[in-house]
Amino acid sequence: MCTQKNRYYNLIGWLLVFSLLSGCQVWDQVKPESNYINDTVVDYDFYKDVVYGNNDKVKLDLYQPISLNGHAAEVVILLHGGGWTSGDKSFLKPTVDRLLKEGKNLAIVNMNYRVDSRAGDLLSLQLADLQNAVHFLSDNAEKYNLRKDNYRIVGFSAGGHIALTYAYRTTETNIGTVVAISAPTELSVKEMLDKSLWPNVEILLGKKYGDSIDVFKKASPFHLVSFGSPKTLLVYGQGDVLVSSQQGELLAQKLRLMHVPCKFEVIPGETHELSAEKASQYILDSYQ
Repeated sequence: MCTQKNRYYNLIGWLLVFSLLSGCQVWDQVKPESNYINDTVVDYDFYKDVVYGNNDKVKLDLYQPISLNGHAAEVVILLHGGGWTSGDKSFLKPTVDRLLKEGKNLAIVNMNYRVDSRAGDLLSLQLADLQNAVHFLSDNAEKYNLRKDNYRIVGFSAGGHIALTYAYRTTETNIGTVVAISAPTELSVKEMLDKSLWPNVEILLGKKYGDSIDVFKKASPFHLVSFGSPKTLLVYGQGDVLVSSQQGELLAQKLRLMHVPCKFEVIPGETHELSAEKASQYILDSYQ
């Protein structure tokens, strides 16, 4: 009788065969996007702890570039990690600082989301928070001189899982690319996850492993991706002992099968906590 882990390896083999047979749309073959990210930026306006939805406990920081040419800024939304049940936007301050040093016409949105472990279905609240942030930015695009489309959603660890889940579930058309760093992508096969994450996943979904597997599948980007999913960049540290790069490999194979432009990178010398230098590099590379 096959174990869940055996089914994972069988699935990898099946996806590899079909992706090779069907062909794929690789990242570098996609036509470069039209953007003004390289406009000269003379300064930034900083808006701290902005309430973006109907819950005044979750807030975002917005770094608005002032372009010399006055073009609307590209938008990147950052989601911190913390195992879904903890963490804060302050975790990503080094990445924000690194992006600011690059002086790009890029509005940096560093947001908090709900991490209350007593919530029951915590993931639904977190996805709602991200949805509210996207709507807030779109609704206030003229006020902050932002684009209304081609948004980047960039998540780290648990934030990467939330970013992927949202991007693959949403019907919004303004999400251009999702970037997931050190992100779990398959929650229904618990043997693919470090044991320390099992309780967190159960808190996230309000379900126990052994309950209906459908709940775990519906929360797994691997099972959510479709032909219409946005361009996806997956980045993992080779030395990550918490989230295996196999999580990214599995999703990348399915993305290729679905003809979704994607890129999968495993970085030597990096661990679960990808350096701010590398993170900012991949964020900016996603605009090329």
